[in-house]
Amino acid sequence: MPTVDYAFPAVDHATVNALANAGSLSGSSKDTLINNIKTAETNNFLQSLNAADSASNSSLAYAVLLSRNKTIDDIATDMTARNIRLQHGAKDTYIRQGQINEWQAQNKLDTLFFLQLTFLFFSLTVIFLFLRRYAIITNGMFWIFTGLFMFILIGTFWNRVAYTNNSRDQKSWNRRYIGLDDSLLSKTKNCDSV
Repeated sequence: MPTVDYAFPAVDHATVNALANAGSLSGSSKDTLINNIKTAETNNFLQSLNAADSASNSSLAYAVLLSRNKTIDDIATDMTARNIRLQHGAKDTYIRQGQINEWQAQNKLDTLFFLQLTFLFFSLTVIFLFLRRYAIITNGMFWIFTGLFMFILIGTFWNRVAYTNNSRDQKSWNRRYIGLDDSLLSKTKNCDSV
């Protein structure tokens, strides 16, 4: 039996049988057979190489897509977290703006109340001037009533200004600010009582 110098992976059953009978083949048949085997081996090698290259490209593309998907997922997570922070921040802003608007509106109503009292004071003063002019009331009574109304007007003004500046909560108009001194929780109150 003749020996084979090379091991060809593309050798099939028919080729093995042909090699077994190689002794009966002529020289040109052997060369043709070896060329056919080399051609088949080269074709199989190129086909395997192309398949491996395609698999490598697919793996590379898959890795790139995984990386891209991870980046997109990170961006989406960051945007979601930012939107949640903005929603809570916007909520706080809207609440604070509502408090500011309420404070301004109530301050204007308080000013309007004082202006109405001022208008009432001047209206009553004009009426009392008219009554004094026609001697229905005396000059002393005019000054007593005018002084009383002036005292009420100045007292109301002082009460509103002092309460707004000293006791009113700066966030909510309808609340009174209670500090530590007012609540008897300050350190000076505790030290004095011991």
